[in-house]
Amino acid sequence: MITHDRWQRIKEIFYSAQDRTPAERSNFLDEVCGDDVSMREEVEALLTADADNENFLTSPAYEFAAGMLAEEASEFVAGQTVGRYEILCPLGAGGMGQIYLARDTQLGRNIALKLIAQEFATDSRRVLRFEQEARAASALNHPNVCVIHEIGITDTGRHFIAMEHIQGATLRDHLARGPLKLPEALQIAIQVGAALGSAHAVGIVHRDIKPENIMLRPDGYVKVVDFGLAKLT
Repeated sequence: MITHDRWQRIKEIFYSAQDRTPAERSNFLDEVCGDDVSMREEVEALLTADADNENFLTSPAYEFAAGMLAEEASEFVAGQTVGRYEILCPLGAGGMGQIYLARDTQLGRNIALKLIAQEFATDSRRVLRFEQEARAASALNHPNVCVIHEIGITDTGRHFIAMEHIQGATLRDHLARGPLKLPEALQIAIQVGAALGSAHAVGIVHRDIKPENIMLRPDGYVKVVDFGLAKLT
């Protein structure tokens, strides 16, 4: 199963390999992949697709590849329900669980539904961290922080977070397409700073700010997500 973290690592190696000549790539992959044959195969597959399509990084094919990998790691399928939420499709997977695009059947809106992984459902420390993420974010009322709609638990004991579905791309994916122009970089920094300032004002320290946790909407809004490592002071 390809987790979110593994997929991020595959992308990092892919981007680094892109910067090297074909003659240099073999030795580079030997060094970074080591005995992990499957990771090397995934990277080489991306490099092959990239060679066949000069717009690979910004094309639907690239997004489709990411979606396919996320789907391989998914547990729920379209049509299943979690409370009042109907699963539409997987959005990704991480160390704590899976995230799905779902439909709030009561309010008629799409949301992002994060479910704790089955193996962590009875681990009190993991559950506490999972719930802390929701409580930290829901304590904030700021346009640059992902909105939490609900936290709950299913009849089978699975904890979940229903949150705002943010359309757009992560800052990591955006950077992969090329360097930021100065005005754009400043706008992103200002909005992230505003979100963190709002959090600090109520005693919340995010502690995991990185390009993967910064979402860029098409309308220019920046959203800080994933308060799973937040510290409440």
